[in-house]
Amino acid sequence: MKLLQIDKVRYRKHLNMASVVATAVLIVFALIYGQILIHFFAPADGNNFKLNLVGVILGVISLLVVFNQIRHHPYLTEVMYVWDLKQANNQIYRKLHKIKSALSASDNTNIDAITILNYYYAASKQQYNLDNNTLTMDSLTADIAKLDNLIAEKNLTISVDDYHQDLLKQF
Repeated sequence: MKLLQIDKVRYRKHLNMASVVATAVLIVFALIYGQILIHFFAPADGNNFKLNLVGVILGVISLLVVFNQIRHHPYLTEVMYVWDLKQANNQIYRKLHKIKSALSASDNTNIDAITILNYYYAASKQQYNLDNNTLTMDSLTADIAKLDNLIAEKNLTISVDDYHQDLLKQF
């Protein structure tokens, strides 16, 4: 996944609107399904909890189907980009220990590990900036500086564009 420049204000605006709309649609679906189920299958004792729960589950499923249909709409471009970015970061994070171990075990010359870390740190920095996550930014900045020093020390030319998901297969 290539890193793109995202307008933070536009992203936040679209994310907030998408969240509000998704919540409203879920409520409407859950209520409609719940009422339909209660109308046709209500038990004599008047306890409709299970039917309402099934209505909520059907509402979630319906929302996912609708979202899958509209996820490529231009309004959701930034939201879906960040969603995909977070998934790409999670794939790397699950193997981060092995990547860092390979880097330290090979006298810091594992180019693939350096490439993956370079991308991961850049993607994380972008993600943290877009989501206003300032708590871990200091440690991330220190990690980026450490990796940049290693790249300069080894006289390497590595770009975030060098990363591709297949690099993770070896770790």
